[in-house]
Amino acid sequence: MKQLFMVTGALLRTLLRNRQALFWTFFFPVLLMVVFGFLGNSSFKLHLLVAGGGSPAEQRIVQAFKKIPYFQVQTKGRSAAVHLVKVGQADAVLVLPKDAAAPPWKASLIYNSSNLQTAQQTVSAVESAAAQINLAFTGRPAVLAVQAKAASGSRSSSFLDFLLPGILALMAMQNSLFGVAGSLTRWKEKGVLRRFLATPLRPLQFLGGVVLYQLVFGLLTSAVIVAIAMLALNANVYLPILPLLIVVVVGMAAFLSLGFVIAGISRTEEATLPIINVISFPMMFLSGVFFPVTTLPPFLRAIVHYLPLTYLVDGVRGLMSGQYAPWSPQVGGDILALAAWFLVLAVISTRTWRWE
Repeated sequence: MKQLFMVTGALLRTLLRNRQALFWTFFFPVLLMVVFGFLGNSSFKLHLLVAGGGSPAEQRIVQAFKKIPYFQVQTKGRSAAVHLVKVGQADAVLVLPKDAAAPPWKASLIYNSSNLQTAQQTVSAVESAAAQINLAFTGRPAVLAVQAKAASGSRSSSFLDFLLPGILALMAMQNSLFGVAGSLTRWKEKGVLRRFLATPLRPLQFLGGVVLYQLVFGLLTSAVIVAIAMLALNANVYLPILPLLIVVVVGMAAFLSLGFVIAGISRTEEATLPIINVISFPMMFLSGVFFPVTTLPPFLRAIVHYLPLTYLVDGVRGLMSGQYAPWSPQVGGDILALAAWFLVLAVISTRTWRWE
């Protein structure tokens, strides 16, 4: 154990001497938060769920909403739809009245208010669409009246509050992949790892020190970024420390295992960087770091859902936004999925790892 901490301490001291690496480690995520925080939300289709719609007349309302290009419309059961809105996987659910034989109908619009701008857009768009549908159906108003309310468990916030958890997840992935795959491949290429085998230090102690160093460094940088976002940029997020720590650590463990796999199959540092980029770039832009996964096409959303970064982003954002209770099944599901990725990649890394 003493040797393990000695390796970790030596790596941390090396990092502190590398001012350029420290600068880019903190500058890049802060720059992303500032830029995207000021840009706000990009325009995209609103993901609207419709609960009800069993009667022919209600089906006409559903079809009318589907014809409006601004909406991406799906029909769901009420409880399932409300749940998707609460956890941020849909913007709103329009609940049509049960057994309404004839108009006028009073429908409820339950929206997610975790992003203030999107919530305002959703309410305005649905109310405007309802007015258009009224006139199209009867030539007069009062066929469909919409009463909007925020889903319980969601709250008003800025785009920075949405972005910050994604930045933390992105940092966990990037630091783990580049820190392990990049460093180990460079040391392997220069023969440094082979020399360690001739020292009293056991291989597992050295590799354990590398992993512990990456975990400590990742958690420290995450804490600094959260502090900057909250104190300097006025981010407003929840910080349930223990569940958040578990999600981040398990997520980092999964990406550290992936880093070992890459370091095992790559012979040179020049070959390592393209492999990391090919793996990390699609996840960076598809896993909900910068924009909600709901903006993706359905077929792509089904694939992206199983990526490790998607689980990490979902767990961190759900906790920091308050949409997930600290020990909710959603958080437990994300942790289990990340743990499964870790175990699979750890087994693969034992087969691919080479000291030379």
